[in-house]
Amino acid sequence: MSASREKKKRQEYFAGGGVDPKAARLAEQKAAEKKAKILYSSLAILFVVVAVFLLVYNSGIIQRSQTAVTIDGEKYTVADAAYYYQDSYQNFLNTYGSYASLFGLDTTQSLKTQYYSEDMTWDEYFKDQAVSTMQFVHAVLAKAQEEGMTLEDAELETFDATVEALESQAAQYGYNYKTYLKMIYGSVMTPEIYESNLKDQLLVSKYASAYSDSLSFTDDEIQAYYEENKNTYDYVNGEYVSISGSPETKTDEEGNTIEATEEEKTAAMEAAKETADAILAAYEAGGDLEALAEEYGATYTSNDEMAYSSTYVYGDWFFDEARTAGDTAVLEDTSYSRYFVAVFHDRQQDDALDYNVRHILVTEDNLELGEDEEATDEMILAKAQEILDSWDGTEEGFAALAEEYSQDAGSKDNGGLYENVTKGYMDSNFEDWCYESGRKAGDTGIVESSYGQHIMYFVGYGTTPYWYSACESALISNAYSEWQTEMTESVTAEVNESGMASIG
Repeated sequence: MSASREKKKRQEYFAGGGVDPKAARLAEQKAAEKKAKILYSSLAILFVVVAVFLLVYNSGIIQRSQTAVTIDGEKYTVADAAYYYQDSYQNFLNTYGSYASLFGLDTTQSLKTQYYSEDMTWDEYFKDQAVSTMQFVHAVLAKAQEEGMTLEDAELETFDATVEALESQAAQYGYNYKTYLKMIYGSVMTPEIYESNLKDQLLVSKYASAYSDSLSFTDDEIQAYYEENKNTYDYVNGEYVSISGSPETKTDEEGNTIEATEEEKTAAMEAAKETADAILAAYEAGGDLEALAEEYGATYTSNDEMAYSSTYVYGDWFFDEARTAGDTAVLEDTSYSRYFVAVFHDRQQDDALDYNVRHILVTEDNLELGEDEEATDEMILAKAQEILDSWDGTEEGFAALAEEYSQDAGSKDNGGLYENVTKGYMDSNFEDWCYESGRKAGDTGIVESSYGQHIMYFVGYGTTPYWYSACESALISNAYSEWQTEMTESVTAEVNESGMASIG
Protein backbone atom coordinates (compact mmCIF):
# COMPACT_ATOMS: atom_id res chain seq x y z
CA MET A 1 0.00 0.00 0.00
CA SER A 2 1.31 3.46 -0.95
CA ALA A 3 2.02 6.06 1.75
CA SER A 4 -0.74 8.32 0.46
CA ARG A 5 -3.28 5.54 0.65
CA GLU A 6 -2.07 4.62 4.22
CA LYS A 7 -2.41 8.26 5.32
CA LYS A 8 -5.89 8.49 3.82
CA LYS A 9 -6.96 5.27 5.59
CA ARG A 10 -5.73 6.56 9.00
CA GLN A 11 -7.67 9.78 8.45
CA GLU A 12 -10.85 7.83 7.74
CA TYR A 13 -10.16 5.66 10.88
CA PHE A 14 -9.79 8.67 13.20
CA ALA A 15 -12.78 10.38 11.58
CA GLY A 16 -14.89 7.33 12.51
CA GLY A 17 -13.85 7.53 16.17
CA GLY A 18 -10.73 5.38 16.08
CA VAL A 19 -7.89 5.93 18.64
CA ASP A 20 -4.24 6.05 17.88
CA PRO A 21 -2.67 3.28 20.03
CA LYS A 22 0.55 5.27 20.57
CA ALA A 23 -1.36 8.40 21.50
CA ALA A 24 -3.60 6.35 23.80
CA ARG A 25 -0.62 4.87 25.63
CA LEU A 26 0.89 8.34 26.07
CA ALA A 27 -2.41 9.72 27.37
CA GLU A 28 -2.76 6.85 29.82
CA GLN A 29 0.78 7.42 31.08
CA LYS A 30 0.18 11.14 31.63
CA ALA A 31 -3.12 10.43 33.38
CA ALA A 32 -1.42 7.94 35.73
CA GLU A 33 1.33 10.45 36.51
CA LYS A 34 -1.29 13.12 37.26
CA LYS A 35 -3.22 10.70 39.51
CA ALA A 36 -0.07 9.81 41.40
CA LYS A 37 0.75 13.47 41.94
CA ILE A 38 -2.74 14.05 43.32
CA LEU A 39 -2.40 11.02 45.64
CA TYR A 40 1.03 12.06 46.92
CA SER A 41 -0.20 15.60 47.49
CA SER A 42 -3.23 14.31 49.42
CA LEU A 43 -1.04 12.06 51.58
CA ALA A 44 1.34 14.91 52.27
CA ILE A 45 -1.54 17.12 53.35
CA LEU A 46 -2.89 14.29 55.53
CA PHE A 47 0.51 13.79 57.20
CA VAL A 48 0.73 17.50 57.93
CA VAL A 49 -2.78 17.48 59.41
CA VAL A 50 -1.96 14.46 61.62
CA ALA A 51 1.33 16.01 62.75
CA VAL A 52 -0.37 19.26 63.63
CA PHE A 53 -3.12 17.37 65.48
CA LEU A 54 -0.58 15.40 67.51
CA LEU A 55 1.35 18.56 68.30
CA VAL A 56 -1.82 20.31 69.43
CA TYR A 57 -3.04 17.23 71.35
CA ASN A 58 0.25 16.77 73.18
CA SER A 59 0.24 20.44 74.09
CA GLY A 60 -2.99 19.86 76.02
CA ILE A 61 -4.93 22.53 74.12
CA ILE A 62 -7.69 20.11 73.06
CA GLN A 63 -8.11 18.39 76.45
CA ARG A 64 -7.69 21.61 78.42
CA SER A 65 -11.08 23.02 77.48
CA GLN A 66 -12.86 19.66 77.53
CA THR A 67 -15.44 19.32 80.29
CA ALA A 68 -14.43 16.94 83.08
CA VAL A 69 -17.06 17.70 85.71
CA THR A 70 -20.34 19.61 85.70
CA ILE A 71 -21.48 20.87 89.11
CA ASP A 72 -25.02 22.22 89.33
CA GLY A 73 -24.86 23.19 85.67
CA GLU A 74 -21.43 24.87 85.83
CA LYS A 75 -18.78 23.19 83.69
CA TYR A 76 -15.25 22.54 84.98
CA THR A 77 -12.55 21.68 82.49
CA VAL A 78 -9.99 18.91 82.48
CA ALA A 79 -7.40 21.48 83.59
CA ASP A 80 -9.54 22.39 86.63
CA ALA A 81 -9.94 18.72 87.54
CA ALA A 82 -6.20 18.16 87.09
CA TYR A 83 -5.54 20.90 89.66
CA TYR A 84 -7.69 19.22 92.31
CA TYR A 85 -6.48 15.73 91.39
CA GLN A 86 -2.90 16.73 92.08
CA ASP A 87 -4.02 18.64 95.17
CA SER A 88 -5.66 15.49 96.58
CA TYR A 89 -2.58 13.42 95.81
CA GLN A 90 -0.20 15.90 97.46
CA ASN A 91 -2.45 16.24 100.52
CA PHE A 92 -2.31 12.47 100.98
CA LEU A 93 1.48 12.44 100.73
CA ASN A 94 1.81 15.43 103.07
CA THR A 95 -0.41 13.68 105.61
CA TYR A 96 1.22 10.26 105.52
CA GLY A 97 4.67 10.98 104.09
CA SER A 98 6.90 7.92 104.14
CA TYR A 99 4.01 5.88 105.59
CA ALA A 100 2.17 6.07 102.26
CA SER A 101 3.68 2.70 101.33
CA LEU A 102 1.86 1.12 104.28
CA PHE A 103 -1.36 1.92 102.42
CA GLY A 104 -0.03 0.16 99.33
CA LEU A 105 0.91 3.33 97.46
CA ASP A 106 4.19 3.28 95.53
CA THR A 107 4.99 6.81 94.39
CA THR A 108 7.42 5.52 91.76
CA GLN A 109 4.71 3.61 89.89
CA SER A 110 1.65 4.64 87.89
CA LEU A 111 -1.41 5.24 90.04
CA LYS A 112 -3.50 3.55 87.36
CA THR A 113 -1.84 0.18 87.98
CA GLN A 114 -2.04 0.23 91.80
CA TYR A 115 -5.12 -0.60 93.82
CA TYR A 116 -6.47 1.49 96.69
CA SER A 117 -9.09 -1.17 97.34
CA GLU A 118 -10.24 -4.41 95.78
CA ASP A 119 -12.13 -2.65 92.99
CA MET A 120 -10.60 0.84 92.89
CA THR A 121 -7.19 2.00 91.68
CA TRP A 122 -5.33 4.83 93.40
CA ASP A 123 -5.93 6.88 90.26
CA GLU A 124 -9.69 6.40 90.62
CA TYR A 125 -9.50 7.16 94.33
CA PHE A 126 -7.76 10.50 93.81
CA LYS A 127 -10.20 11.37 91.02
CA ASP A 128 -13.08 10.75 93.42
CA GLN A 129 -11.35 12.92 96.01
CA ALA A 130 -10.83 15.63 93.40
CA VAL A 131 -14.52 15.67 92.46
CA SER A 132 -15.58 15.85 96.13
CA THR A 133 -13.19 18.75 96.72
CA MET A 134 -14.51 20.53 93.63
CA GLN A 135 -18.06 20.13 94.95
CA PHE A 136 -17.04 21.62 98.30
CA VAL A 137 -15.18 24.50 96.63
CA HIS A 138 -18.11 25.20 94.31
CA ALA A 139 -20.61 25.32 97.19
CA VAL A 140 -18.42 27.42 99.52
CA LEU A 141 -17.44 29.85 96.76
CA ALA A 142 -21.12 30.57 96.22
CA LYS A 143 -21.53 31.24 99.95
CA ALA A 144 -18.46 33.49 100.08
CA GLN A 145 -19.58 35.50 97.06
CA GLU A 146 -23.11 35.73 98.42
CA GLU A 147 -21.73 37.21 101.65
CA GLY A 148 -19.32 39.52 99.85
CA MET A 149 -16.15 37.88 101.12
CA THR A 150 -13.04 38.57 99.02
CA LEU A 151 -9.32 37.92 99.17
CA GLU A 152 -7.55 40.57 101.21
CA ASP A 153 -3.89 41.38 101.84
CA ALA A 154 -3.15 38.31 103.98
CA GLU A 155 -4.56 35.88 101.40
CA LEU A 156 -2.98 37.73 98.47
CA GLU A 157 0.38 37.54 100.24
CA THR A 158 -0.12 33.78 100.56
CA PHE A 159 -1.00 33.62 96.86
CA ASP A 160 2.12 35.57 95.86
CA ALA A 161 4.32 33.48 98.14
CA THR A 162 2.94 30.23 96.68
CA VAL A 163 3.55 31.33 93.10
CA GLU A 164 7.00 32.64 93.96
CA ALA A 165 7.87 29.34 95.65
CA LEU A 166 6.85 27.40 92.52
CA GLU A 167 8.84 29.75 90.31
CA SER A 168 11.85 29.28 92.58
CA GLN A 169 11.49 25.49 92.51
CA ALA A 170 11.16 25.56 88.73
CA ALA A 171 14.35 27.58 88.40
CA GLN A 172 16.13 25.28 90.82
CA TYR A 173 15.41 22.32 88.54
CA GLY A 174 16.20 24.23 85.38
CA TYR A 175 12.67 24.93 84.12
CA ASN A 176 10.50 27.97 83.64
CA TYR A 177 7.31 28.42 85.65
CA LYS A 178 4.97 27.45 82.80
CA THR A 179 6.83 24.22 81.99
CA TYR A 180 7.12 23.30 85.66
CA LEU A 181 3.34 23.55 86.11
CA LYS A 182 2.85 21.17 83.18
CA MET A 183 5.29 18.72 84.78
CA ILE A 184 3.28 18.75 88.00
CA TYR A 185 -0.30 18.94 86.69
CA GLY A 186 0.04 17.63 83.14
CA SER A 187 0.08 19.27 79.71
CA VAL A 188 -3.40 20.74 80.27
CA MET A 189 -2.21 23.20 82.92
CA THR A 190 -1.41 26.85 82.29
CA PRO A 191 -0.33 29.57 84.75
CA GLU A 192 -3.69 31.30 84.30
CA ILE A 193 -5.74 28.19 85.14
CA TYR A 194 -3.48 27.24 88.05
CA GLU A 195 -3.60 30.72 89.59
CA SER A 196 -7.36 31.02 89.13
CA ASN A 197 -7.95 27.76 91.01
CA LEU A 198 -5.41 28.70 93.67
CA LYS A 199 -7.29 31.95 94.36
CA ASP A 200 -10.58 30.05 94.55
CA GLN A 201 -9.02 27.66 97.04
CA LEU A 202 -7.65 30.50 99.17
CA LEU A 203 -11.05 32.18 99.32
CA VAL A 204 -12.71 28.90 100.27
CA SER A 205 -10.06 28.36 102.93
CA LYS A 206 -10.72 31.82 104.32
CA TYR A 207 -14.47 31.20 104.49
CA ALA A 208 -14.01 27.74 106.02
CA SER A 209 -11.65 29.12 108.68
CA ALA A 210 -14.14 31.83 109.56
CA TYR A 211 -16.85 29.18 109.88
CA SER A 212 -14.65 27.01 112.11
CA ASP A 213 -13.78 30.02 114.30
CA SER A 214 -17.48 30.77 114.72
CA LEU A 215 -18.16 27.37 116.29
CA SER A 216 -18.46 27.39 120.07
CA PHE A 217 -19.80 25.09 122.79
CA THR A 218 -20.97 25.66 126.33
CA ASP A 219 -19.29 24.21 129.41
CA ASP A 220 -22.22 21.82 129.80
CA GLU A 221 -21.84 20.56 126.23
CA ILE A 222 -18.13 20.04 126.71
CA GLN A 223 -18.67 18.25 130.03
CA ALA A 224 -21.31 16.00 128.44
CA TYR A 225 -18.93 15.10 125.59
CA TYR A 226 -16.23 14.27 128.12
CA GLU A 227 -18.57 11.97 130.06
CA GLU A 228 -19.34 10.07 126.85
CA ASN A 229 -15.66 9.73 125.94
CA LYS A 230 -13.85 9.48 129.27
CA ASN A 231 -11.51 6.73 128.18
CA THR A 232 -10.02 9.00 125.53
CA TYR A 233 -9.18 11.84 127.92
CA ASP A 234 -8.37 10.09 131.23
CA TYR A 235 -5.24 8.24 132.18
CA VAL A 236 -4.57 5.40 134.59
CA ASN A 237 -1.78 4.77 137.04
CA GLY A 238 -1.15 1.05 136.96
CA GLU A 239 1.37 -1.75 136.44
CA TYR A 240 1.25 -5.15 134.83
CA VAL A 241 3.27 -8.25 134.04
CA SER A 242 3.06 -9.98 130.66
CA ILE A 243 3.57 -13.77 130.45
CA SER A 244 3.86 -15.38 127.02
CA GLY A 245 1.61 -18.35 126.35
CA SER A 246 3.15 -19.29 123.00
CA PRO A 247 4.87 -22.69 122.61
CA GLU A 248 8.63 -22.76 122.22
CA THR A 249 9.58 -22.36 118.55
CA LYS A 250 10.89 -25.55 116.95
CA THR A 251 12.65 -26.04 113.62
CA ASP A 252 13.34 -29.03 111.40
CA GLU A 253 16.74 -30.21 110.16
CA GLU A 254 16.63 -27.58 107.39
CA GLY A 255 15.86 -24.74 109.78
CA ASN A 256 12.21 -24.38 108.82
CA THR A 257 9.77 -23.48 111.61
CA ILE A 258 7.54 -26.35 112.67
CA GLU A 259 3.93 -25.34 113.35
CA ALA A 260 2.96 -26.12 116.96
CA THR A 261 0.12 -28.57 117.51
CA GLU A 262 -3.09 -27.58 119.26
CA GLU A 263 -2.03 -29.70 122.23
CA GLU A 264 1.26 -27.79 122.48
CA LYS A 265 -0.51 -24.44 122.25
CA THR A 266 -2.99 -25.42 124.97
CA ALA A 267 -0.20 -26.67 127.23
CA ALA A 268 1.77 -23.41 126.77
CA MET A 269 -1.25 -21.28 127.72
CA GLU A 270 -1.90 -23.45 130.77
CA ALA A 271 1.71 -23.01 131.87
CA ALA A 272 1.42 -19.22 131.40
CA LYS A 273 -1.74 -19.25 133.53
CA GLU A 274 0.05 -21.10 136.33
CA THR A 275 2.88 -18.56 136.24
CA ALA A 276 0.44 -15.64 136.28
CA ASP A 277 -1.44 -17.11 139.26
CA ALA A 278 1.82 -17.66 141.14
CA ILE A 279 2.98 -14.07 140.51
CA LEU A 280 -0.35 -12.61 141.62
CA ALA A 281 -0.39 -14.75 144.79
CA ALA A 282 3.16 -13.68 145.65
CA TYR A 283 2.31 -10.00 145.00
CA GLU A 284 -0.81 -10.13 147.20
CA ALA A 285 1.34 -11.72 149.90
CA GLY A 286 3.47 -8.55 149.93
CA GLY A 287 5.90 -9.18 147.08
CA ASP A 288 7.23 -6.55 144.62
CA LEU A 289 5.63 -6.96 141.17
CA GLU A 290 8.72 -5.88 139.22
CA ALA A 291 10.98 -8.26 141.17
CA LEU A 292 8.50 -11.09 140.72
CA ALA A 293 8.39 -10.51 136.96
CA GLU A 294 12.18 -10.80 136.82
CA GLU A 295 12.11 -13.93 138.95
CA TYR A 296 9.64 -15.66 136.65
CA GLY A 297 11.20 -14.41 133.39
CA ALA A 298 8.19 -12.26 132.52
CA THR A 299 7.93 -8.66 131.24
CA TYR A 300 7.11 -5.87 133.71
CA THR A 301 5.56 -2.51 132.81
CA SER A 302 4.66 0.43 135.04
CA ASN A 303 2.90 3.55 133.74
CA ASP A 304 1.45 6.38 135.80
CA GLU A 305 -0.08 7.98 132.68
CA MET A 306 -1.42 4.96 130.83
CA ALA A 307 -3.65 5.89 127.88
CA TYR A 308 -6.58 3.72 126.91
CA SER A 309 -6.00 1.05 124.30
CA SER A 310 -8.22 -1.80 123.18
CA THR A 311 -5.30 -3.68 121.66
CA TYR A 312 -4.77 -5.83 124.73
CA VAL A 313 -7.37 -7.04 127.24
CA TYR A 314 -5.80 -5.07 130.08
CA GLY A 315 -6.95 -1.80 128.41
CA ASP A 316 -10.63 -2.46 129.08
CA TRP A 317 -9.85 -3.82 132.55
CA PHE A 318 -7.83 -0.78 133.66
CA PHE A 319 -10.43 1.68 132.33
CA ASP A 320 -13.49 -0.12 133.67
CA GLU A 321 -15.61 2.38 135.67
CA ALA A 322 -15.81 -0.23 138.47
CA ARG A 323 -12.05 -0.16 139.13
CA THR A 324 -10.91 0.91 142.60
CA ALA A 325 -7.43 1.43 144.02
CA GLY A 326 -5.66 -1.85 144.75
CA ASP A 327 -7.66 -3.99 142.32
CA THR A 328 -5.70 -6.93 140.86
CA ALA A 329 -6.47 -9.57 138.26
CA VAL A 330 -5.07 -12.30 136.05
CA LEU A 331 -6.24 -11.58 132.49
CA GLU A 332 -6.25 -14.06 129.62
CA ASP A 333 -5.52 -12.67 126.16
CA THR A 334 -6.20 -15.39 123.60
CA SER A 335 -5.65 -13.02 120.66
CA TYR A 336 -1.98 -12.64 121.57
CA SER A 337 -1.48 -15.96 123.40
CA ARG A 338 -0.50 -14.48 126.76
CA TYR A 339 -1.61 -13.75 130.30
CA PHE A 340 -1.36 -10.49 132.22
CA VAL A 341 -1.13 -9.83 135.93
CA ALA A 342 -2.63 -6.34 136.35
CA VAL A 343 -2.58 -3.97 139.34
CA PHE A 344 -4.72 -0.80 139.36
CA HIS A 345 -3.71 2.22 141.44
CA ASP A 346 -5.88 5.14 140.31
CA ARG A 347 -7.55 6.93 137.41
CA GLN A 348 -7.45 10.67 136.74
CA GLN A 349 -8.65 13.32 134.37
CA ASP A 350 -5.78 14.72 132.32
CA ASP A 351 -5.61 18.14 133.98
CA ALA A 352 -2.35 19.28 132.38
CA LEU A 353 -2.79 23.02 131.81
CA ASP A 354 -2.11 24.76 128.54
CA TYR A 355 0.94 27.00 128.53
CA ASN A 356 2.56 30.03 126.91
CA VAL A 357 6.18 29.89 125.85
CA ARG A 358 8.70 31.75 123.71
CA HIS A 359 11.51 30.00 121.89
CA ILE A 360 14.34 30.64 119.46
CA LEU A 361 14.98 27.81 117.01
CA VAL A 362 18.68 27.58 116.18
CA THR A 363 19.79 25.47 113.19
CA GLU A 364 22.80 25.26 110.90
CA ASP A 365 21.35 28.27 109.09
CA ASN A 366 22.49 30.34 112.06
CA LEU A 367 26.11 29.32 111.52
CA GLU A 368 28.78 31.02 109.44
CA LEU A 369 30.53 28.07 107.85
CA GLY A 370 33.62 27.91 105.72
CA GLU A 371 33.40 26.74 102.12
CA ASP A 372 34.05 23.07 102.94
CA GLU A 373 32.92 23.15 106.57
CA GLU A 374 29.95 21.05 107.73
CA ALA A 375 27.69 21.90 110.66
CA THR A 376 27.69 19.65 113.72
CA ASP A 377 25.26 19.34 116.63
CA GLU A 378 27.96 20.72 118.92
CA MET A 379 28.35 23.82 116.76
CA ILE A 380 24.59 24.46 116.74
CA LEU A 381 24.38 24.00 120.52
CA ALA A 382 27.31 26.39 121.01
CA LYS A 383 25.56 28.99 118.83
CA ALA A 384 22.37 28.59 120.87
CA GLN A 385 24.33 29.12 124.09
CA GLU A 386 26.02 32.17 122.58
CA ILE A 387 22.62 33.70 121.74
CA LEU A 388 21.25 32.91 125.21
CA ASP A 389 24.34 34.43 126.84
CA SER A 390 23.65 37.67 124.96
CA TRP A 391 20.12 37.93 126.46
CA ASP A 392 19.44 40.94 128.69
CA GLY A 393 17.22 38.99 131.10
CA THR A 394 13.85 40.46 130.06
CA GLU A 395 10.98 38.91 128.13
CA GLU A 396 11.10 41.83 125.69
CA GLY A 397 14.79 41.22 125.14
CA PHE A 398 14.16 37.51 124.49
CA ALA A 399 11.45 38.39 121.97
CA ALA A 400 13.89 40.69 120.15
CA LEU A 401 16.47 37.88 119.97
CA ALA A 402 13.80 35.53 118.57
CA GLU A 403 12.95 37.99 115.81
CA GLU A 404 16.65 38.33 114.98
CA TYR A 405 17.82 34.72 115.17
CA SER A 406 14.94 32.20 115.20
CA GLN A 407 14.55 29.88 112.21
CA ASP A 408 10.92 29.04 113.13
CA ALA A 409 8.80 30.88 110.57
CA GLY A 410 5.68 30.16 112.60
CA SER A 411 6.72 32.28 115.57
CA LYS A 412 9.74 34.35 114.50
CA ASP A 413 7.75 37.50 113.73
CA ASN A 414 5.88 37.17 117.02
CA GLY A 415 8.94 37.18 119.24
CA GLY A 416 9.00 33.37 119.29
CA LEU A 417 5.69 33.25 121.18
CA TYR A 418 3.29 30.30 121.23
CA GLU A 419 0.15 30.83 123.29
CA ASN A 420 -2.40 28.42 124.77
CA VAL A 421 -0.35 25.40 123.74
CA THR A 422 -2.13 22.18 124.69
CA LYS A 423 -0.53 18.93 125.71
CA GLY A 424 0.63 16.81 122.77
CA TYR A 425 1.00 19.72 120.34
CA MET A 426 4.76 20.26 120.50
CA ASP A 427 7.80 18.02 120.05
CA SER A 428 8.08 15.71 123.09
CA ASN A 429 11.40 17.18 124.32
CA PHE A 430 10.01 20.70 123.95
CA GLU A 431 6.83 19.73 125.82
CA ASP A 432 8.60 17.76 128.55
CA TRP A 433 10.66 20.85 129.40
CA CYS A 434 7.50 22.97 129.70
CA TYR A 435 5.81 20.43 131.98
CA GLU A 436 8.88 19.65 134.07
CA SER A 437 8.11 19.71 137.80
CA GLY A 438 8.69 23.14 139.32
CA ARG A 439 8.58 24.96 135.99
CA LYS A 440 7.81 28.66 136.54
CA ALA A 441 7.49 31.89 134.57
CA GLY A 442 10.82 33.34 133.45
CA ASP A 443 12.67 30.01 133.33
CA THR A 444 15.06 29.56 130.41
CA GLY A 445 16.96 26.63 128.97
CA ILE A 446 18.12 24.92 125.79
CA VAL A 447 16.26 21.89 124.45
CA GLU A 448 17.26 19.71 121.51
CA SER A 449 14.70 18.36 119.04
CA SER A 450 14.75 16.93 115.53
CA TYR A 451 14.38 20.51 114.25
CA GLY A 452 17.47 21.90 116.00
CA GLN A 453 18.22 23.57 119.33
CA HIS A 454 15.43 25.50 121.06
CA ILE A 455 16.30 28.34 123.39
CA MET A 456 13.32 28.36 125.77
CA TYR A 457 11.66 31.13 127.75
CA PHE A 458 8.68 29.97 129.82
CA VAL A 459 5.96 32.62 130.01
CA GLY A 460 3.57 30.67 132.23
CA TYR A 461 0.71 28.21 132.50
CA GLY A 462 -2.82 28.97 131.38
CA THR A 463 -6.06 28.02 133.09
CA THR A 464 -7.55 25.45 130.70
CA PRO A 465 -6.93 21.74 131.46
CA TYR A 466 -6.05 19.40 128.63
CA TRP A 467 -9.24 17.31 128.84
CA TYR A 468 -11.38 20.43 128.42
CA SER A 469 -9.38 21.78 125.45
CA ALA A 470 -9.27 18.37 123.81
CA CYS A 471 -13.02 17.82 124.16
CA GLU A 472 -13.77 21.31 122.86
CA SER A 473 -11.48 20.73 119.88
CA ALA A 474 -13.16 17.40 119.16
CA LEU A 475 -16.61 18.98 119.20
CA ILE A 476 -15.47 21.75 116.85
CA SER A 477 -13.80 19.23 114.55
CA ASN A 478 -16.92 17.03 114.45
CA ALA A 479 -19.18 20.02 113.75
CA TYR A 480 -16.87 21.26 111.01
CA SER A 481 -16.75 17.81 109.38
CA GLU A 482 -20.55 17.65 109.36
CA TRP A 483 -20.71 21.11 107.77
CA GLN A 484 -18.10 20.12 105.17
CA THR A 485 -20.12 17.04 104.27
CA GLU A 486 -23.33 19.05 104.06
CA MET A 487 -21.70 21.63 101.77
CA THR A 488 -20.24 18.94 99.53
CA GLU A 489 -23.54 17.09 99.24
CA SER A 490 -25.55 20.27 98.69
CA VAL A 491 -24.45 20.31 95.03
CA THR A 492 -24.63 17.64 92.33
CA ALA A 493 -21.64 16.61 90.25
CA GLU A 494 -21.83 14.92 86.85
CA VAL A 495 -18.54 13.37 85.75
CA ASN A 496 -17.55 13.23 82.08
CA GLU A 497 -15.51 10.03 81.99
CA SER A 498 -13.74 10.89 78.73
CA GLY A 499 -12.66 14.22 80.18
CA MET A 500 -11.48 12.68 83.46
CA ALA A 501 -9.54 10.07 81.51
CA SER A 502 -7.21 12.83 80.34
CA ILE A 503 -5.79 13.44 83.82
CA GLY A 504 -3.69 11.32 86.14
